[in-house]
Amino acid sequence: MAMQTKPSIFLSRRQFIFTGMLSVAAAWAGALAQSILFPRASAAQAAPVELAPTELPVGAAKQITYAGAPALVTRSQDGVLALSLVCTHLGCHVQWDAAKRQFYCPCHDGKFDEFGDVVAGPPPLPLERLPVKVLPNKIIVGDAA
Repeated sequence: MAMQTKPSIFLSRRQFIFTGMLSVAAAWAGALAQSILFPRASAAQAAPVELAPTELPVGAAKQITYAGAPALVTRSQDGVLALSLVCTHLGCHVQWDAAKRQFYCPCHDGKFDEFGDVVAGPPPLPLERLPVKVLPNKIIVGDAA
């Protein structure tokens, strides 16, 4: 009587490579579809955001939407700083932790200091700094040509 062999529960090398290639292709197609279906306005096309100085007293922070993405505007004794809240790793939205005075990306545990510089995690670049113009009667985030 001949012994019957059971099929292996593990993938063959060919199936493993094919599955890996298929996964990479699916991820690439998903990223391409996202950029086509949900284009992000460039900073050059974005309308500037105006804030009254009373909306942003010294020591305060205000979240705004600039170029279709969230941003945080902070005001200190040294001036006004506007940072994009889009992580430079994979585009997740970072969150401001006022107690720790840092930004946190929940997707891959990225951390940025209060100036947007990378402190920990995989992000390759600091958060994008947005142009700010402080006038006596208003604060303008973005280019006001």
